[in-house]
Amino acid sequence: MIEHVLDLGNQLKKELETSTDFVNDSYNDLLIVGMGGSGVAGDVLKLILNETTQINVEVRKAYGIPEVIADRRPKCLFISYSGNTEETVEAVSDAIKYKLDWSVISSGGQLLELATEHRRPFVKVPPGLQPRAAFGLMTKAAMHYVSSDIDGKYLEMCNQAGDYLNETLTNQLEKELLSQALQISKEISSKTSVIYGGTPLTYLVAQRWKTQINENAKSKAFVGYMPEVHHNEILSWEANKEGSKNNYQLLFLRSSEENSQISKRFELTKEIIGDKVDISEIENISSKNIISNLFHLTLLGDLVSVYMADNLKIDPYDITSIEKLKKLLKG
Repeated sequence: MIEHVLDLGNQLKKELETSTDFVNDSYNDLLIVGMGGSGVAGDVLKLILNETTQINVEVRKAYGIPEVIADRRPKCLFISYSGNTEETVEAVSDAIKYKLDWSVISSGGQLLELATEHRRPFVKVPPGLQPRAAFGLMTKAAMHYVSSDIDGKYLEMCNQAGDYLNETLTNQLEKELLSQALQISKEISSKTSVIYGGTPLTYLVAQRWKTQINENAKSKAFVGYMPEVHHNEILSWEANKEGSKNNYQLLFLRSSEENSQISKRFELTKEIIGDKVDISEIENISSKNIISNLFHLTLLGDLVSVYMADNLKIDPYDITSIEKLKKLLKG
């Protein structure tokens, strides 16, 4: 898995295949459907559109399209690395039934077959990976669907972010980044991770850290959003203080883009619960390229999850439980 993590920069720079005469028309309402490691690319697209437009964006991680959503007549984007994710395939069937405008991101499977059959736009990513290991590719694909009303700069920003990651991993910062990831993995060890973000970007990446720790290290992890956690979760550290200290690691994903009150809340959290749980703070880079900011933290978290797997003697590729569940669902 480590080789795929270290290839994130190249994934962001990859030129992807699109359908013949690919066109991305403007839209005011976008419904994105995708699950797991595929669906997070939709979260990135939503983040970009929320930062730059007034477009209504909904990311749906469930079966089908409810009629109340279809009545809005949204443009739909279906994302599945394999092309066979049953929740997403069912949603495509609903889009066809409701005669909605829709597009696809996939490496093949049923989604690509349906897009070809119905002459719908698609972006095809290279096959052969587990979905979570294709995050760079899926993000690059999603940037093809940034509204055409916006200056088409996000594909180039992906290329620039890819250059940044590659340079980071080939110059003197390499040891610093890898050492930081290894240190964080040792701080977590076999504990349950609780990861807090304080901006839309850091909260999105917190969710990526969670799922990577879940899938690669087969370990439990949970996320929280500052300041919401101050209205409930902060009280959860009061009971069983010794258990919290021994069994949990709290991680703060920090950003220079934080509201000043969010920064203050992080500092006060350390004062209030620092004696009840061990806390790791991770500072993000600050650049004008939102994709670089996103993938710097992503790369670090992916490395942490792989190092955790190595420390725990866990096979990061093993998805036996997920495959067993799929078979059981099929009866």
